Amino acid sequence: MTTLDAALLVLIAHGALGAFDTIYCHEWQARLPRQPWAGRELRLHAARSMLYAPIFVGLAWFEWRGMYAWLLIAVFTAEYAVTLADAVAEDQTRRLSLAERLVHMILGGTTGAYMALVIYHAAIEWIPAPSALVSTEHGIASLILSVFACGVLISGLRDAHAAWRLRLLKAK
Repeated sequence: MTTLDAALLVLIAHGALGAFDTIYCHEWQARLPRQPWAGRELRLHAARSMLYAPIFVGLAWFEWRGMYAWLLIAVFTAEYAVTLADAVAEDQTRRLSLAERLVHMILGGTTGAYMALVIYHAAIEWIPAPSALVSTEHGIASLILSVFACGVLISGLRDAHAAWRLRLLKAK
């Protein structure tokens, strides 16, 4: 198993756990789209989702060679910054359930693991290569990550719409 294969497996676990966090913790338990105070958190969730869609698709179907590897690392950095801002927003607006707090702790570990593995792979394989986005595939992992990309895109659009709706309600 290569470093990138390991990274993709961790990313799949991360995506599955993120889906649980969204569906169970955010939608069912906290009912965030219906909470008048949740606009900022929903905007951050939407932004993070819009970053995860290209991460899932990008790692599923492309090699990020040369300067493109730095672009991927920039997307990772942006996602991490949004996640940190989200953690602050959550602590300022609501008390997280035990389940959500535990899920967030595990997601923090899987984020660090998949990012470290991808960045290590990029440093060894992709950054030294001539700049190009090269088509590739990773079998079932590519398909799973593509499904996750669709799911996170839909979730991000839902969160953006909910945040917009809450802003309109607040303005009335």
